Amino acid sequence: MLDIKHTICPSCSVGCGLNIVSKDGAVVGTYPYKRHPINEGKNCLNGRNSILQFDNQIEKPSMVKNGELEESDNESVLKIIKDQLASIDASESAIICSGNSTNEELDKIKEFADGFGCEKIGFYGYNFPNFSADVASYDDIAGASTILAIGDIYRENPLLARRIVLSKENGACLINLDDVEKSITSLNADEFIQFDGHLDDKIDSIKDKLDENSIIIANKICCKDDFALLESLSADTGAKLLPVFNAPNMKGAMNRFDSWDAEEVKNIIDDSKVLIVVKDNPLMYLSKEDIKGKGFIVDISNEDNAFAKLSDVVLPGKSWVEKAGTFTNCEGLEQCFDISAEIENDALSEMEIFDELA
Repeated sequence: MLDIKHTICPSCSVGCGLNIVSKDGAVVGTYPYKRHPINEGKNCLNGRNSILQFDNQIEKPSMVKNGELEESDNESVLKIIKDQLASIDASESAIICSGNSTNEELDKIKEFADGFGCEKIGFYGYNFPNFSADVASYDDIAGASTILAIGDIYRENPLLARRIVLSKENGACLINLDDVEKSITSLNADEFIQFDGHLDDKIDSIKDKLDENSIIIANKICCKDDFALLESLSADTGAKLLPVFNAPNMKGAMNRFDSWDAEEVKNIIDDSKVLIVVKDNPLMYLSKEDIKGKGFIVDISNEDNAFAKLSDVVLPGKSWVEKAGTFTNCEGLEQCFDISAEIENDALSEMEIFDELA
């Protein structure tokens, strides 16, 4: 018998509602959550494809030998991690978190780090710095006269783009900035401006087109300095700013930890003898040479990828459908969700893992 339960989509930080369809302990599909106020019964391809992760995942705690995973058990792997932590000074440890964990799990990880004395704890922010100022709401998009979109919002955040489409139908002008020659957003924009690497030489040409009825939406930043330019552009023109992230709870991570860029993560790895990586894949922004052989690496993730094979031990961790908790979306809205699928496996949640390590 099919079981349908509500959760929050993990594909980006917009925070759409998603129904998970499961049968006999296996996730078999998705279905739009009709009454969710953000996506209003729509789901994008990214959300529908979010369950593809279950086609290629690590199901057992494992030790990694010669680049291959050898199945083990939670007790053995946890003991190895404890022994490694016991053999070093706390200053030689580091934890890389991500926006794929719930707020409650992030709090548990912080509690562990504080108790152990680990001060090097943060997450890769895809060049977005820590940002605590007020942001634009999704409703602000509907009333905007001009929308400046940085990155391909139409492809990466389609349900947010849907609001831009409706705003354009009401007369809004869409300006798109990107470092690619062509994208879905650029093809739908009233004006497209291509930049080469950084925004600094394009900001002045845009400033006169923005005012207090405008909104700046950015899902791509080349460096933290570019974000500072956007903050200044917002302050100078009165336009509201809405950063959009590629992980469902990156805003929650940003509220708790330092946002690192790739060079900062690389330096953290270089300076650590034990590295714990939680629901992240550093190979998305670093090379193998930046990671391999630098220290003892713990991968807490169920994704069967190249980074898992660079690690020393792997604890699969529970997927988002197996957990209850909260995500904070890019608008700043904290949304609760319950377990949406009961899957039989040996995976522990981050809460359980860090309780065991404490």
